[in-house]
Order: sequence, then C-alpha cells, then structure tokens
Amino acid sequence: MQTKLLLLLLAVIATTPTYAQDYFEQYFDGADTLYNSLIIELDTTNNNVWQIGPPQKNIFGAAATAPNVLITDTINYYPTNNNSSFHYYVYSPDWWGWGILAIQWKQKLDMDAGQDGGIIEFSVDGGTNWENAFNNPYVYNFYGFNNANVDTLVNGEMAFTGTDSLWRDMWLCYDMAWLNQNDSLMVRHTLVTDSIDNNKEGWMIDNLMAHITIIHTVEEIKQEKYLTVAPNPTTGRVYISAKKINEYHIIEKMELLNTSGQLLDQWKNIPTKFFIDIDDHPDGIYFLKVKTNKESETFKIVLQKTR
Repeated sequence: MQTKLLLLLLAVIATTPTYAQDYFEQYFDGADTLYNSLIIELDTTNNNVWQIGPPQKNIFGAAATAPNVLITDTINYYPTNNNSSFHYYVYSPDWWGWGILAIQWKQKLDMDAGQDGGIIEFSVDGGTNWENAFNNPYVYNFYGFNNANVDTLVNGEMAFTGTDSLWRDMWLCYDMAWLNQNDSLMVRHTLVTDSIDNNKEGWMIDNLMAHITIIHTVEEIKQEKYLTVAPNPTTGRVYISAKKINEYHIIEKMELLNTSGQLLDQWKNIPTKFFIDIDDHPDGIYFLKVKTNKESETFKIVLQKTR
C-alpha cells in the first residue's frame, strides 16, 4: 500500500545541514503552517514535563540553534516516578517508493545512569503496537549517540541514559520501500524516571527534521552480490541484506526451514536490510529462503551456539 508521507512534529527546531542527496524535507518552521512543517504532539497528561522554550539550566544552558529547544522542563530538574512523551506521524508521499527516510535531531542527556532513561519507539499501525527502535531489525540505521549512553533500564527497555553534555547528531533511518507497505509511521520519545530524585536535567532536543535520501551518510561496504546472509556459521543472529539499487525493491517473503523441509518461521514484506535471531533452535543446519520482488535465493545456514 502506498502511503502519504507528511511528517507532523512540534518542537523548536531549525533546519540542520544535510550530508546526503535529499528529495524530501520537513522541519519545524516556527509557524506550523507550511506544507513541510513538523508538528509534535505532546502528551496531554498532567505530569508531562516536555516543554518548548529557551533552556535555563546548567548542562542544558543554550539551544543548538537559538532560542528554543524541546526539553524536559526549561528550568527544573525532572521529577521522580515520571513518564512523559511526545510523538509525531510520518506519512509517505505517493511518488516515492525507495530510498531512506532519515529523522534527525540534536540532543544532550543528563539522567541517572541505568535507572532513568529516554526511550525511542515507533509504530506502523497508528499507535496500537509500539516497538523499541534500539536493536530493531525494522530500523535501517540508528546512530550518532555514544554507546556508553545506551543501556537496558530496570523496566527491560533499551534507552538513552546517563550524562552526555555534548550535542550529538542523531539519525534514525527507515527503508522507504518497507514504509510504503504500511499506513503510517509514528515515532515516540518518552522520558521514564524511578522513585529516586538525583537532581538531573533530563533530555534536550533541537534541530529536529526529516528527509528522504539515496546516499546515506554512514559509509557502507559495497555489496557485490544481490543478496547476502551472514555470518555463517552463526551463533544465533543472521543479517540479511539486498544490494542497494536505484529502484523499488523489498523482501516480499522469507522462510526458515529445517533439513526436513518443515517451515519454522516466516516473515513478509520486510526491509532489504534485516536481521533475525534463530538461537531458540537447536544447533544444526537450516535453510533460509529469501524472495524479493527482483530475485529469489535459498541459503544454507549452520547454527553453532556453542563452539
């Protein structure tokens, strides 16, 4: 299903330079009236601490682009036992079926490491189901942060956490061909805190924008074969990748079978850069059948969890 991509976001955001070939751009323009405005929808609960304005804290003392930022309170430390969020919608344009959708922002962090955190989630069914963007096979790329500032919180969610006083350029990227199989993309940013007050400043975001690009900013190894599966042998995780081409393509169907031909698992309409975990199966030989709208190939996979 072709979708209509219009990014709605609300923050204080000015455009940032892009380092890729762009074909679509949306950003906060200060008026929310232009066709390419980004409008964020803030959580309307009473305890929501997200605000838009000039930061007036210690670590969070100035915007990346003056005067305003999107911040967990412009003046005060974040409170205990808090769950505050904002979200935005992404609808893809009819005329675009391939490329990479890149959502960018700058951020600073000041949270109790491992206890409080900033969670990034996305939904492709209008918010009925949400998935964590960290370590997710449907996310093409998510980078720009310091790995030391990502951890699993006590609630089991991977999140930004700890302190990082440098402005970091975040890139959250999705395969447009996969997005066009869905009605919309929603992205949600949530601050979660525990019962201990540590006088922390929270999460500050600026220069939020989105664009579609062909030339990705992360240097990627040129792929010679159309389809690759690695590593092989594997201890459990298997990465599947289709060669980049300047036209629409998607993995329409993928099946995991044992040596008896029994179907163990299957996936439909997934991105051309994907991964699966098969470590819940016993060691042995498996077959992975990959079918895109261009080609089909079957790969012999050797699972060796113990060496």
